Amino acid sequence: MSSMALSAIVLIGAESGTATADNLQEVGGIVARPYPYKLLGLQPGDPVDDLTALFNERSEAAPTQTERRLRIQSPQGKAFDLRYEATREIGDIGMQGRLANAPQDHITAFLATEAFGKRPLALFRVLKVPTEKAPEPAALRAQMEDLYGLPSMVEMQGQSMTLIYAWGTDGFITDLGGQPVQTFIEDLGGNRTSERQFRTCAAGGPFNAAVEYAFKSPRVAEDAIMPDCVATYEITYQGGPEISTIKFALKDYELARLHQAETDGQIMEALSSPTSQSDMDL
Repeated sequence: MSSMALSAIVLIGAESGTATADNLQEVGGIVARPYPYKLLGLQPGDPVDDLTALFNERSEAAPTQTERRLRIQSPQGKAFDLRYEATREIGDIGMQGRLANAPQDHITAFLATEAFGKRPLALFRVLKVPTEKAPEPAALRAQMEDLYGLPSMVEMQGQSMTLIYAWGTDGFITDLGGQPVQTFIEDLGGNRTSERQFRTCAAGGPFNAAVEYAFKSPRVAEDAIMPDCVATYEITYQGGPEISTIKFALKDYELARLHQAETDGQIMEALSSPTSQSDMDL
């Protein structure tokens, strides 16, 4: 089955209720994350109940949920339906608020399927505050360095600042841009290849940088989720005359890889299982 191309249909929609995936079985053994980074006290991999508690504490309104539904079918006609809560968020001010550049505190979690107990795989926060109430970029940087030490990368340009903390399979990456350059060779077929250079955990490489689950079979080399990169924590600051924007993005690629492998495995096992005949009125 793993060598066969499978077709998948994806539907995405906003829901106020809870999406479920009763055809996936939760696995245990989610180990503590090796890095110290947190967003409002949470890390990817924390129980979804901790996320619920945080959202209840910070917002009286019910969170907005995005549901993802997948239908995957094998060449033999065996189908697997997956329905799960893909994202959960609070503090969204809507299109009109964004166009008006209104203040906001918007928090979003990208969630795993039931295979990983709906635990967050990535956490995002967007703060838009009046500039006179926002910290100076240097003050924010000092606070982050007090918490986590020197970043892996710092970029300052005009009114903007970017800090990145990167954690690889060998631990903290002290200099993101100073790592050795690696080369990825893509087979284009017909004895043709393409070379792309990359550094571990750095943006713009040839690999998949998304943590949300997407089924694909077969997967090719460039579908790999950020190889050798465990997690990144990116903080960006954009100053403005009236409103300044601060963004936090904590993404765990290792959890995403493990989640993908487990979910893929359960789906492939289900598609390979015996099929019961239908009971139509013929």
